[in-house]
Amino acid sequence: MLAMMLLVACGGGDGDGIEDIPPTVSADTQKEIRVNTNLTKMQTRATIIDDNTDLQGYDLKIDAYYNGTDDKYLDGTKLHYTGGDPAWQFWSGSPGSQTHYYWPFEGSKTPGGATASTLDFVGFCPFIKPAYIGDPSYSHSTGVSFSCNMSSYMTLATQAGMQEFLIAVLNEQTLATQTAAAGGALPLQFKHPLAIIKFTITAASGTNVQINSISIAGLNTNATCTYNGSTMNWSGYIGSEPITIAQTLKNGGTTETTAFMVIPKNYGTKTLTVNGTWTNWSNLTKDITTNININWEPGYIYTYALTVTPDALIVDSNKFTEQM
Repeated sequence: MLAMMLLVACGGGDGDGIEDIPPTVSADTQKEIRVNTNLTKMQTRATIIDDNTDLQGYDLKIDAYYNGTDDKYLDGTKLHYTGGDPAWQFWSGSPGSQTHYYWPFEGSKTPGGATASTLDFVGFCPFIKPAYIGDPSYSHSTGVSFSCNMSSYMTLATQAGMQEFLIAVLNEQTLATQTAAAGGALPLQFKHPLAIIKFTITAASGTNVQINSISIAGLNTNATCTYNGSTMNWSGYIGSEPITIAQTLKNGGTTETTAFMVIPKNYGTKTLTVNGTWTNWSNLTKDITTNININWEPGYIYTYALTVTPDALIVDSNKFTEQM
């Protein structure tokens, strides 16, 4: 059994402020940390992680902090799905092999006097973060925070190779809560920080029109997300560019766009522009616009149903949200 990475201090008698934490532990003297993951299903595809089977295809990064502090107990550990017992295992090396991490001894204390046997867990997927995500930081008072820069991903073409980023926070965990959990493993629930938008062409548009592209101007390219395990907030919006979804929609063909990731925000009213071509009007191609209300929240899919004519664009937004 490998020694716990951060259990390097001797007992309380050494004057280091940490009580009852020996330099090494083993399965004979302490209980192993076990983690199980879950993900609310999202009804879409593209590069989105939308169910537990998808999640199991990725290695996860797991940090743990002494509850009420910013001091790490686990630092950048890798969690890998094997389907064995346990199904999710801590791994190290390449090729990977199982690594064991153990709970702090009950009643032990951190240098600041906090109870070391209560831990806050933070999870990230994938293990190596995508390029558009800044380095996450953690504060016990606010949770985990990270910046998001979408300036290179504002078209459907640039999002084709884009990997979704997920986060999880599970506070105030102990050996007792792990033992009581289903399967004897911590229930780490991963969340979608971004929102997803999709567009469909309605049957009422007829078969003589095709949508060539869809765009919305003036959307922010940069913002910061903070998540404390219960509330997710976005702030610090900067940058402004249009998004463009250049995808052909036509009744009798493809009727729904590929999922498109966006930074959540309550924009109020924005202008939606659709470029369409009408075969019954001598292949007339033109832009038609309308105003829509935008209040995108993290973890939701927004589907906009478009009815297009040469003179009007109607957007059905009565049923356009579906929680991920």
